[in-house]
Amino acid sequence: MTVRANKPAFNVREKLKELEYDYLPYEKIQPGGVVQMISKEWPHSGSSNESETSSSSYQPTNFVITIYPKFADSLIRITTNPNTKNNGGSNYHNLAIYRRINDGPWEYAPNPSSPSNGLVTYRFNGLSLMYDNVPLDMFDKPNTTGKVDYKVYHRNSGGNYTVRVGENGAYEYMSATEIRQGILEDAE
Repeated sequence: MTVRANKPAFNVREKLKELEYDYLPYEKIQPGGVVQMISKEWPHSGSSNESETSSSSYQPTNFVITIYPKFADSLIRITTNPNTKNNGGSNYHNLAIYRRINDGPWEYAPNPSSPSNGLVTYRFNGLSLMYDNVPLDMFDKPNTTGKVDYKVYHRNSGGNYTVRVGENGAYEYMSATEIRQGILEDAE
């Protein structure tokens, strides 16, 4: 017995066009791939990016960035490179990155229960004034697709002189990059 199957005709070129995207759909990004990158610049903006404190408790700066992750299990990489100024040399200048989810409270991103010495701790001896550039780079897993804000905080460990994050006339930036993690079962 002979069996004949009839398939509808199709144009191979048209089928290939259906597979081509102007942009890659988020669901098709492989684990480890960049989903999105948000950046903010403070290009030579004068004193509007300066944040000074002599407090020994963490104080907010003007360096903040917002990201809305596309996947709840994504890893977020936060990078910034602000300038700093220290008006003394006996204590430590600590810098940390705090986060806020869906306009909730600000908390130290790596470990909300203990901000400790932050991401960067440094001190200099024998100088009365020092300017520097401090790179901060960290990973966070906020476990949400809601609004996530990241902000640089800083303090003077002894509280007896002024420290600054941000410098007038300097180019500074902050970025947040979402990195896709494992594929979720319901996304297949």
